[in-house]
Amino acid sequence: MSINEVAPRNAPRGPASRSARAHRPCAISAFTLMEILVAMAVLSITLLTLYESFVSTVHVNTVTQGLWKAIVFANNELSRIERGPIPEVSIQQGSYQDDHPMAGYDWRREVLDEEPFPGVKVRKVLLELRWAVGGSPQTYRAEIYVPPQ
Repeated sequence: MSINEVAPRNAPRGPASRSARAHRPCAISAFTLMEILVAMAVLSITLLTLYESFVSTVHVNTVTQGLWKAIVFANNELSRIERGPIPEVSIQQGSYQDDHPMAGYDWRREVLDEEPFPGVKVRKVLLELRWAVGGSPQTYRAEIYVPPQ
């Protein structure tokens, strides 16, 4: 057969004829067990990292929510004390009842006379709020200075 001649369609073409191709094993494109195990390990590490991130975000959100509640309440309470009658020197403490918006919080209020500079007397009002988040104790302290009586 010359270069210009065209071989019939079903004519064998050299050593790799149709019958020879039919007996060759078929190459299947698939993942090996090792590739699957590595992919599963990478996926597991990624999912574990995402889970830990989610859990820590929820914990931080819970702690922050309690802290903001304490900050707002303490600032409101100290503003009320600042505008009202000057409290007597004392130390008081207690817990808020279940029907109070601050239920679950303990409080302590100290009213002390101080002399930060010679001849300057002020009354310090310290309010401390304590609560627990997941068994971990939390505390917020705020103070104001008012003129003594």
